Amino acid sequence: MNRFAIAGAVAVSLAAATGRPGPPPPRGVRLIDLSWVQAEPLLDVSAIVVFPLGAGAIEHGQHLKLNADQRLANYLTSRVLLAAQVVVAPALTYHFYPAFVEYPGSTSLSLATARSLTVEAVRSIARSGPRRFYVLNTSLSTVQPLQQAADALVADGVLLQFTDIDAKLAAAARRIQQQPGGTHADEIETSMMLYIDAASVDMTKAVRDYNPPPSATGPFTRRRGAPGTYSPTGAFGDPTLATPEKGRELVETLVAGILDDLQRLRTAPLPAAMPALAPRPQSGARSSAAESESGWPDCSPGDERAIRNIGVAFTTHWANNDAERIARLWMKDGDIRHPDGTIERGVQIIRENRAQLFMQRAYQGTKHPVTL
Repeated sequence: MNRFAIAGAVAVSLAAATGRPGPPPPRGVRLIDLSWVQAEPLLDVSAIVVFPLGAGAIEHGQHLKLNADQRLANYLTSRVLLAAQVVVAPALTYHFYPAFVEYPGSTSLSLATARSLTVEAVRSIARSGPRRFYVLNTSLSTVQPLQQAADALVADGVLLQFTDIDAKLAAAARRIQQQPGGTHADEIETSMMLYIDAASVDMTKAVRDYNPPPSATGPFTRRRGAPGTYSPTGAFGDPTLATPEKGRELVETLVAGILDDLQRLRTAPLPAAMPALAPRPQSGARSSAAESESGWPDCSPGDERAIRNIGVAFTTHWANNDAERIARLWMKDGDIRHPDGTIERGVQIIRENRAQLFMQRAYQGTKHPVTL
């Protein structure tokens, strides 16, 4: 029997017991439905492990539930289970959603934490054997930490891919949308929810919200005149134009795109794992005759002073919450390698990540000494 036939056999047995034809048996399985003994043979190098990612609580206007993204992720996962031989891991319901934190009930992790959460969740399952992972992603802001996580996992010989929901829906959205623009709880998102879970939508509370016009950028805010995108309702677009028929076209397009991603992932070449770094020499050991008197190999006293000054500068700029000056300490294509294996590559990413941290009250006025 195929190792993915466990869930299918159960479905067939239930149908036989009731005398009624049941739904088609799923081709995939959920880890939460298995014991570790049942999971072990499924989690080999040929497996594709899917992590559903949908916010458990971020605002979606006055007409949609806080967990609209989670509902969408759950629906899409159910469709994937029916069509693809995958192992579905428990869902990720907290991630990077900084644009909505001003609205009560909305949750978000920092970019660095969202990245690390993804990396560590994948690594925990990769220990059992799988090397191909897919995040069934339902948001736009999560793409940045997901890409950073994918970059970090390459060194482990792990291939992580994820849904680019904007790219998947772009063509269908252009065909059907009537609103002049929108990005959140709008005609597009509301149509999708009407199709997959109409009972969770209250169209009597749907309001057209363009304050200011569709060219606005920045985090959403309920405070008129504050920086960002002013939205008293939490929506940005025209959800009053939404219909379940539009939602059907959008959702079916998205399902087809996700299944295509999974098929491509199944045959995609795996990255070569990087060898572990050699252990550092014991303190006091001399690696070469060229080592300087201070213990820095191949380094003149002047070079050493310049290097140590970088640490002083970093510490100073951090205390001043100066993301721009911190980023300038790196070359254009330089990177930061964190202890968990994640990598921030490039000056722009380093600048954006520090700026995101410094916006949080917990990091304001903190010190981060660096010793080189």
